[in-house]
Amino acid sequence: MDRLTLLHAFVRLVELGTFTAVADEMRVKQSTVSKWIAELEERLGVQLIERTTRTRRVTEAGELFYERARELLSAWESATAEVQEQAPELRGRLRVSVPVVFGRLFVVPRVADFLQRHEAIEVELLYSDRYVNLIEERIDVAIRVGLPEDSSLTSRKLAETGRHLVASPEYVARRGAPERPSDLKEHTCLLHTGLSNGDVWSFGLPGGGEERARVRGRIAANNSEALLYMARRGFGVALLATWLVRDALDAGELVELLPNLTRPPAPICALMPPRRFVHPRVRRFIDFMVDAFAQARLR
Repeated sequence: MDRLTLLHAFVRLVELGTFTAVADEMRVKQSTVSKWIAELEERLGVQLIERTTRTRRVTEAGELFYERARELLSAWESATAEVQEQAPELRGRLRVSVPVVFGRLFVVPRVADFLQRHEAIEVELLYSDRYVNLIEERIDVAIRVGLPEDSSLTSRKLAETGRHLVASPEYVARRGAPERPSDLKEHTCLLHTGLSNGDVWSFGLPGGGEERARVRGRIAANNSEALLYMARRGFGVALLATWLVRDALDAGELVELLPNLTRPPAPICALMPPRRFVHPRVRRFIDFMVDAFAQARLR
């Protein structure tokens, strides 16, 4: 087998941890990956992976070789990308992770526009409201609402979305409306588990400053559309994006609470794995998204 494939298989084995995961990713049999690693060890004359009946551990030599192999693969990708930069059109595949609701409403139409301009590009869209591991899952770009939990990721802001504190008229009639953020502790709140500090809601005060309220409730979800449904059904108070609640507010299905207070806008970011070189197709895709989201009605 060629050296690049052997290096790639070994690097991904260290990062993913199992032969099965590498085989699934590279679309080969597990036994093939095992043979590749054995071939690489034979060529080098050292043991890279220590195998037992229960565990596999990277040896000291393997750890050293992993760092060098990763640098070599990165250099190869950089060289390839620099040459492709001179090509008349972009080529290759993009793996893009998007939130379920926001992705369906706002990202997919813009991806379609991007594909119309670049016919040699392939895109794989991966819907998820969780924060995916970009390296392990080989994600080129993840588009997320809110700040990333992992500070090592490369981030570029695409836009901002406003947020509204809402409940149904029926809920307000039954439980009353909060007059200040601290009143929320007496209310049933709908929690978004996909956000960091999703149980701490911040509010800007009229005279300046900020007040935070720790909230709780019997319903939590990692999907904002589910929380919107529960709010419309009267199950509690929700803090949701403007673009999601606008129609329900206009129709009177929801009412805004604490309207005299501001909510800090949530950034919409494109996240990339930490790396020194960004492939041209990734960079051009994000540039396109920045321009496209400048026209979006999100606040």
